[in-house]
Amino acid sequence: MTPPLAHPLTDILIVEQLEPLLFRGRLRTAMPIRAFGGEVSGQAVLAAGRTVPPARHIHSAHAHFLRPGRADAEVTYKVDDTRDGGSYTTRRVEAIQQGEVILLLTASFHVGDASPLSHQVPRLASAPVESVLDPDESFVGDEDMLDWVTWLRDRQAVDLRFPQPPVRARVRDGRPTDPRQSLWLRASDPLPDDALVHAAAFTYLADLLLLSTGLGPHARSFPDGALMFATLDHTVWFHEEARADQWFLHDMEGTWSGHGRSLCRGNIFDRVGRLTASTMQEGVVRPLTR
Repeated sequence: MTPPLAHPLTDILIVEQLEPLLFRGRLRTAMPIRAFGGEVSGQAVLAAGRTVPPARHIHSAHAHFLRPGRADAEVTYKVDDTRDGGSYTTRRVEAIQQGEVILLLTASFHVGDASPLSHQVPRLASAPVESVLDPDESFVGDEDMLDWVTWLRDRQAVDLRFPQPPVRARVRDGRPTDPRQSLWLRASDPLPDDALVHAAAFTYLADLLLLSTGLGPHARSFPDGALMFATLDHTVWFHEEARADQWFLHDMEGTWSGHGRSLCRGNIFDRVGRLTASTMQEGVVRPLTR
């Protein structure tokens, strides 16, 4: 039986405050039993941010995944108010499920200030989202890719478009390809006018496909059933406030693989080319032993 569709991100990215530094979240993404890491880290960002004065905006979130989470159990988020400085605030969050810590997240918040020292990398030369075909058109006749895109869209509550074929499509002929891919992405439903909610949404959405980028040179993809993969850590640096319910481009690159691990990084640009966030992720990626 097909599992139910995901809830909108407004339902997924929500935590209930039980005490000043204690929160509870429910995992709602329609996944198999193992929880989606982006959902846990996104909720942890919310828990951290709800203990910080509104004038302080998140500029980094570093999540370490310690144990697999379960999609069918509640998560408790225990926040430590590590530091409240003159300009910066630090929070440490433990995500606890069934008595075990499944994630540690450190988040830093900053009182923004004007500075003449400002620059960014050039945006990837990519077609504007309006000229990129919807996957239903770009993958017409390709049932494998259509099924995969439908699963991503419906289970993760996102809209997405690929300026070029993703790594998954490029390795199906068994030939290696560059460890690079990009996609236009946005939450499929409107989000509230709350900068913290959008930061949590970017944390959630940045987890999609990032680790798979490093499989290109090895002509592999996660669905081939012969790989063990799991995210070890997931980091987002927030540079500019942006909306996750408006189209943004996530340009991803697999920089290194070895010793059973893979490291991937990305840049997130808005539609006018501003670098709004940077991402990095390391994960276990190794062949299964029979």
